[in-house]
Amino acid sequence: MQEKPIIQVKHITKTYKLYEKHSERVKEAFHPFRRKYHKSFNALTDVSFEVNPGDTVGIVGRNGSGKSTILQIICGISQPTVGEIIVDGRISALLELGAGFNPEFTGRENVYLNASILGLERKEIDACFKQISDFADIGEFIDQPVKSYSSGMYVRLAFAVAINVNPDILVVDEALSVGDTLFQAKCYAKFQEFQKKGVTILFVTHALDLITRYCNKAYLLDHGHLHASGSAKEVADEYNRMQFKASCKIANNSSLAKGSDLTAIIGVDQGQEWRGLFRVNPNENRYGNGLAKIVGAGIFSLDDKPVQSLWKGQDYDFRMKVMFNAKIEDPVFAYTIKDIKGFDISGTNTMFQKIDTGKFKANDQVLVSFRQNMILSAGSYLISFGCAGYENGEYVIYERRYDYMVFDVLSDRANVGFLDLESEITMQRL
Repeated sequence: MQEKPIIQVKHITKTYKLYEKHSERVKEAFHPFRRKYHKSFNALTDVSFEVNPGDTVGIVGRNGSGKSTILQIICGISQPTVGEIIVDGRISALLELGAGFNPEFTGRENVYLNASILGLERKEIDACFKQISDFADIGEFIDQPVKSYSSGMYVRLAFAVAINVNPDILVVDEALSVGDTLFQAKCYAKFQEFQKKGVTILFVTHALDLITRYCNKAYLLDHGHLHASGSAKEVADEYNRMQFKASCKIANNSSLAKGSDLTAIIGVDQGQEWRGLFRVNPNENRYGNGLAKIVGAGIFSLDDKPVQSLWKGQDYDFRMKVMFNAKIEDPVFAYTIKDIKGFDISGTNTMFQKIDTGKFKANDQVLVSFRQNMILSAGSYLISFGCAGYENGEYVIYERRYDYMVFDVLSDRANVGFLDLESEITMQRL
């Protein structure tokens, strides 16, 4: 007999009224002939899916795809314009930083307030208060007004309440990105504990590695429509394909000639950057003496597709395109990978590998590829590119693009540390 879904989303449409000016809202409200001054916007359009008890479900999509809206409707915070939501169980939600907290109340008072809203009686809150306080680990601040809390303290207390009220369904919307590394580790350990207990978890995140690591099912939203559903890996792959198609569309609409094929877009193209193909760090550290210029850089799969989410165990080309503004002999091309805290993990250059790069004159271009088997653990990393050389015995930087862009590594298995050495475990009962 098939298990009854714990969440049923049936043909949900959520429509908002958009007004250019506040006065038009007033005009519409009092117009004798009910003239419309608004434009209708569908944040969600005919979305349907089911979640079974014990599932850990990820919802992914680009900004504005409707992820937070569907969670708000599931939690009862917002009502659908069309459609029906059926939820069979107690929901504990963490949708916004400190949502439901009264800033004038102390942390202790907000614990009792929030837990009572979630349906707990006073004696039940008394029984679990120490667990909440210990998990939040904010010390004496528990008796201070929450308006004095840092953002990290806010989310720690809010999450501590959400997970210690014995929910049937836990809903989380990106809130964990605020906490520090140790707190996030503690939260995901709690996720695994909940999974063993059969608690249903529904969460939104942009970190695809978390989706593939913790979720057994995922849904992909795009412009308010349910674009794809399936296993975490299938949905992550489809999301990457969707991102690739969108980036190619941007590139085709840029200064590159319309109608050019993909090879022309990503090839050595008269010094044009690979515009739109990658989400580049706007705060990159770019410097050098200008004798050479890195006009484009990125990561490509072996079938020549630009990617920013990489599967562990697969090969990729880390490429940079360099244009020279002067005569240069035997330049050094380099790349480096760091973690998001700035720790250098790996990197190499043509000098280390004793490659004779040759001579270049002004306006020459070169495409340099570093082929890399991805053995990094799941997570987010920064990639940097550089072009340097020796002049009169001195090492000089022609151009360096430091922290050029972030890329994600995805994996369906967890491990400790930066690298996965593909350890094999055997057991023999004695």
